[in-house]
Amino acid sequence: VPVMLGGLSSTYFHQQIMEFPQVDYVLRGNATEKWLLDLITCLKEKGDLATVPNLTWRDAGQVKVNPPRIPGPDLDDTDINPRGMVNMVLRYGDLASVIPFNGWWQNPITAVFTVKGCAHECITCGSSADACGTLKFRERPLFRSPKNLVKNMLDISRITRAPIFLVGDLRQAGEEHANEVLALLSKADIQNEIVFEFFDLPTADMLDRIDASAKNWSIELSPESHDDSIRRGQDSTTYFTNEQMEEAIAKALSLRCHRVDVFFMIGLAGQTTKSVQETIVYCGHLFKLFDKKVSCFISPMGPFIDPASHGFERPEQHGYTLFARTLKEHRALLTQPTWQDILNYETKWMTREQLVDATYDAAEELNKLKLQYGRITAKQGADVAERIRQARDLRARLEKWNHSSDNKGMIEELRGEINRFSISTVCDKNELFWKRHIFNFHWLEIFKIAAQFYLRDWGLIKG
Repeated sequence: VPVMLGGLSSTYFHQQIMEFPQVDYVLRGNATEKWLLDLITCLKEKGDLATVPNLTWRDAGQVKVNPPRIPGPDLDDTDINPRGMVNMVLRYGDLASVIPFNGWWQNPITAVFTVKGCAHECITCGSSADACGTLKFRERPLFRSPKNLVKNMLDISRITRAPIFLVGDLRQAGEEHANEVLALLSKADIQNEIVFEFFDLPTADMLDRIDASAKNWSIELSPESHDDSIRRGQDSTTYFTNEQMEEAIAKALSLRCHRVDVFFMIGLAGQTTKSVQETIVYCGHLFKLFDKKVSCFISPMGPFIDPASHGFERPEQHGYTLFARTLKEHRALLTQPTWQDILNYETKWMTREQLVDATYDAAEELNKLKLQYGRITAKQGADVAERIRQARDLRARLEKWNHSSDNKGMIEELRGEINRFSISTVCDKNELFWKRHIFNFHWLEIFKIAAQFYLRDWGLIKG
């Protein structure tokens, strides 16, 4: 079975990856659906692999790097067809292969990718505009047309009542593009919860347009830090104050917005332990200012600063120290027993040890605030507090491992605990889940698709 890798990091390390004989192919780029079809067709028909764009492969033991080709002009021909996925399940009798992530049945959210690449310049992101240029992608993002985007949403809504997450800020393609999407969405009359992601603040007019176009909607904001200067340092293309963000949240809540999630990060340039603590204080301010529809989350940036990002390519300029540059060095980090030692960076403001301490301290305080302001149940709060306590205890035991003569035996003994605390430690992951419906699927529509499939399979109908 041929093994192929793809994505941002695979593109960056494509030649180093080919040093591992277990991998046969790497497809370079952030929109490689066309080239994947070319590769599969070429393998099936025993064609010339040298004709497949963006492919890194071996020919008689020699690594070959095919010339890059930029896809375009849009993402419309890479649509994910829900009806086709139902047909795949019926044809192959394999439901597991179409489930997008572990735990999807508990949180059956769907996604529509509005863009590949990004117009922003976050210094730790491997998909920033500059990073995409470094990786030989399009330096400008590649968008899905409004008509195709809404059609995809409509197709999903015919199969399931699950929320539809629009990945990427619609306004990256311009206000006219976003307004056209919303106008078509209004005509589509989709009942599903639609989640809008914003990298910059939505205007009051934009929120009014969303409210007029979607019956059920929520928004996600990523200010990263409460500190305006740190936020500006992370992304020089975006700037807004806390007061402006609060005005936007208030406007959304005055409409039919069901939920506002606000995400903060630990490990940013210029961020200190004191600054992280102040971010948690600001979360309490937001909880006091708004009702339970508003919640906040904070997590460490990890495990790695993205290859090709500003912070990875020019770490000293941005105050980062890197502990891995090559693929093998990153692979070695991933074998370490603690996430402190897995991190590929620290900053001149916080060491790796301080990043871990700041994360646990922030998680504890935010957990207390969520309990105080009714964002989580008493059981959720107690469970998170206990997991953090146990994670701290595990960390202390692993510190002893560093000084133990039988460290291999201790690591094997703690392996299960290490894996267990990689999930739901700093918050209860159920907080990120969306409302489930008792009848989450449109079974009549699925039955119609199944009937058509079998009638075609039996030769009773065509097409």
